[in-house]
Amino acid sequence: MKWILTLFALFSFSVGAAVIIPEKGLSILYVNEQKAESKIGRQQLPQGDVQLVVKMDKKLGRGNSAKVFTSNPFVLSFVVTGEEITIDTPVARSAQEATNAFKSQRPEWKLVQDGEPLEYHQEMLPSDGKLFPYLAMDKLVAEYNQSKGIFFEGGKLISKPVEAQAIAAATTSTAVTSTASKVEKTSPAKPVASSNVEQLKAWYLKSSKEERKEFRRWMIDQE
Repeated sequence: MKWILTLFALFSFSVGAAVIIPEKGLSILYVNEQKAESKIGRQQLPQGDVQLVVKMDKKLGRGNSAKVFTSNPFVLSFVVTGEEITIDTPVARSAQEATNAFKSQRPEWKLVQDGEPLEYHQEMLPSDGKLFPYLAMDKLVAEYNQSKGIFFEGGKLISKPVEAQAIAAATTSTAVTSTASKVEKTSPAKPVASSNVEQLKAWYLKSSKEERKEFRRWMIDQE
């Protein structure tokens, strides 16, 4: 009986989850606004919409000319439907090549899901402009998501902009593919129904106690 319960628990834990494996030189900093379980090791991802904050942190070159290249952190968004995802840095054999790869702020990360290239969207995480621009990373990630209308609760997406839903529902014309530098063009996405109620809920959950009181008073005045 005990082994049956153990097997059931393991099965329940694995259903609905995928595993992501970062290649050498890539660090996963955040998964769905939560600190990654391991920066350089494999870890589980939920099915559906996933947001990673990653950076390249890799020793390049040989001998005395070898240098460690560290990129700014980037926010990658994609949809998980498979079981195993690998993620690798842009191709670079030297620090200069790496600098060139990140110059356009559209580096070609390589994401593969169950053997097939995985489309993703990316944006460099805005810094605070201070001496150590990414020191308060938790705050920067939260502020980035709030500015985009994206909200997570316990590592799960609870709200995102209608525009983002439309992009996710279609084969996008602006997605970056893992194996090609050119952008694919497809038919426009169909309109996606608005999720105003979900966004209102998300804003309410993010508000302080005083802000919630003020909002409830305002609601009563509207009746």
